[in-house]
Amino acid sequence: MNKHHRRIVKDLNKYAGEANPTMAGDSYTGSNHFYYAVRVPTRRKLIKNWLRVNADLSDREKLTVVDSLFHGKSHEEKTIAAYLLGYCPGVRKLATHKMLEKWLYVLVGWAEVDALCQNIFTAEELLADWNNWEVWLIKQTKVQNISLRRSSLVFLTWPTVKSSDERLHDLAYQNIDTLKYESDILITKAISWLLRSMAETRPKSVVAYLEKNEDTLPKIAMRETRRKLKTGKKN
Repeated sequence: MNKHHRRIVKDLNKYAGEANPTMAGDSYTGSNHFYYAVRVPTRRKLIKNWLRVNADLSDREKLTVVDSLFHGKSHEEKTIAAYLLGYCPGVRKLATHKMLEKWLYVLVGWAEVDALCQNIFTAEELLADWNNWEVWLIKQTKVQNISLRRSSLVFLTWPTVKSSDERLHDLAYQNIDTLKYESDILITKAISWLLRSMAETRPKSVVAYLEKNEDTLPKIAMRETRRKLKTGKKN
């Protein structure tokens, strides 16, 4: 275990049990990993404090900490790794798709997967390396591991909220088309989420897509996306 990782685990132990311990493994975490029962705001505060104390660390050294945390035993270590990545653009530049794939394989359930895939990589970051991102995200739709298949959708949610770039939206539709016949809620809800994200910047396109694919899209995705288009509200 990385020495900085050990320091972070020590801090986690100070707050263990502050959250509801029954949340471990339930519909919130969806994970069987060890659960310290530390609240998300506390986790974010811990890693922000750690970043202030260790401001002199290079991005390469921080990446080593991220990798160590993702391979920790607990739900909290894995999600804190994602928060750290989100706070450090320089570290994200060093994170290869091979690394992302390796990390996704040790994440279980939507809370852990989405910690890495949601609101971390920006539209600008994806588009700056678009050829590689496009190939990699298409690849994830065909992987047996459901965490990676979900990631192929969730990685596009924030970028499509922020950008109307056709490349992002065309890939989103392509990945939805590949996965829309699956029935697992990890996929059906991710499809709904992505369509609602796309509706923020290209609503007419989403309306047309719903009309064309009404018979094949998950019912929950149809229902939630139409509500979003009608009311402008998430739910």
